[in-house]
Amino acid sequence: MNKQYEWFPPLDRLYGAKDPVDTARDIHQGDIYSDIICCRFPYRDATSVEPRQPRGYAMVLGHPCEISDGEKGDLQPWRTLCPVFEDKDHRLTLDGKTHFFAFPLPNLREDGTLWYADFRFLATIHKEWLRSNNRIASLSEEGWYALQRRFVHFYTRIVIAWADLKEAGEGLHPDACA
Repeated sequence: MNKQYEWFPPLDRLYGAKDPVDTARDIHQGDIYSDIICCRFPYRDATSVEPRQPRGYAMVLGHPCEISDGEKGDLQPWRTLCPVFEDKDHRLTLDGKTHFFAFPLPNLREDGTLWYADFRFLATIHKEWLRSNNRIASLSEEGWYALQRRFVHFYTRIVIAWADLKEAGEGLHPDACA
């Protein structure tokens, strides 16, 4: 699985680690956790539009400086996340040219299914919910740049050049510091 897509690194380099993720690793933007309460709305029109709040997967979206211990994360205990869903309807593609609200997470659970972080439904939770033993995946440095690029594109429709992301994020990813 070495295919290169315009929006993503080669898929074998998207993740930095999967379950188990080193518990000593600092929390970082793009980390995916299980057992997180996060509002989830009906996918299609339904008679009730009340959100459900089951536990499920969620991805951390806050900038590393805002969420890290020893940084602003010590002062502010709240973290911004978005839910992560399985693409049960097989609507997403990995070319990145449609469904800009979604950041695809292929083979997240090592079962061949496609999951995605859904930027349309942001949530804020207390950092105590983000327990290291519930972290099921982290993005590689390349995966992190792809996440940032996709997130900015969804909210602004601006496409940031890979080189600009690499320059701005140099040395900030935990893999770069290891």
